[in-house]
Amino acid sequence: MFDKASSIIKDPSKFDFDYIPKNLVNRSVQMQQMETLFRPLVESGRPCNAFLMGSVGTGKTVTAKKFCGDLKEYCFGRNIKLEWLYINCRSSNSENAVIVNLIHHFDPGFPERGFSTEEMARILMNHLLKNKGNLVIILDEVDVLLKKNSVDLIYQITRLSDPSGRSIPRSLMMISQQSIYELMDEASVSTFKKSTMVKFNKYSQEELRQIVTERAEEALFPGRISDDALDQIAESSEEYGDARMALELLEHAAIIAENNTLGEVTVEDIRSAKSHIYSMLSEDKLVSLDINRKLVLLSAARAMKQNVVILTSTVEKTYAIVCEEYNVPARKHTQFWKYLQDLEKLGFVKTKT
Repeated sequence: MFDKASSIIKDPSKFDFDYIPKNLVNRSVQMQQMETLFRPLVESGRPCNAFLMGSVGTGKTVTAKKFCGDLKEYCFGRNIKLEWLYINCRSSNSENAVIVNLIHHFDPGFPERGFSTEEMARILMNHLLKNKGNLVIILDEVDVLLKKNSVDLIYQITRLSDPSGRSIPRSLMMISQQSIYELMDEASVSTFKKSTMVKFNKYSQEELRQIVTERAEEALFPGRISDDALDQIAESSEEYGDARMALELLEHAAIIAENNTLGEVTVEDIRSAKSHIYSMLSEDKLVSLDINRKLVLLSAARAMKQNVVILTSTVEKTYAIVCEEYNVPARKHTQFWKYLQDLEKLGFVKTKT
């Protein structure tokens, strides 16, 4: 059943959202900002904080993980003990769940039930005191936690200290798509200053092209994806600036291409992948089109074939041929253009001047 070897996908693990690539496209500024924020940790062992904010697929999580991995390696080379722990607050969406995850870092066998929040907080503090090393805690999608009135947990983590009042060596990195300052109380905001914010902007089409090109080199066999297909992925995901969307399109298109005979990922495979994953269209929408708009849509589909983009005049020429084929009078340019605009409003095509 699974005996057939893949001819296109070389290493599917490179498509995982948890995979951390060697090169982060256009995120050197954010890495430098985080280096500045965490310099006191390396130089004097002082706890540091950072807040990473940006929309979906802008590289917040992978940048945080990449930075912490590099930070750990740097500290190891200087005999500084440092560990980092990642927690997604959408799956661990309560104070108890987060604290249990933190304790499991030190004691994997710790029971998930049977202790109050206060008891677990004391247990966590004891582990941190015994650890005698720096710990960086990453709380991803932290807004989910904060909206459940779990602000006190953030305050407790940032203010942890030993019985003598000395600060415990733990640092906090929070990640969110939206600003979290209005979700925190005044005491937490005073600790988690706005100067710790690192902003992530959406990726441009050129940056998305570079991301999928580099990932294709790692995940696919050489020469298994065309330049036009890479352009199509970047163009399709540009509207959202979402690298996750681009990588998901790449993976799904590669899977589709495995069943084709061409031996490479094509533009049509990208379009097919997008229609399966992100399309807002439905068969009902297609059926509801009248014959004239269907003929214009068919003309656009035929004219595009393996092209990423085409001229409207090319579609119109194909439209004349299609109308003759179906024995329907071709409409004049003004009416043809109106049909094309109607199809764009419905989401079937996209035009650019």
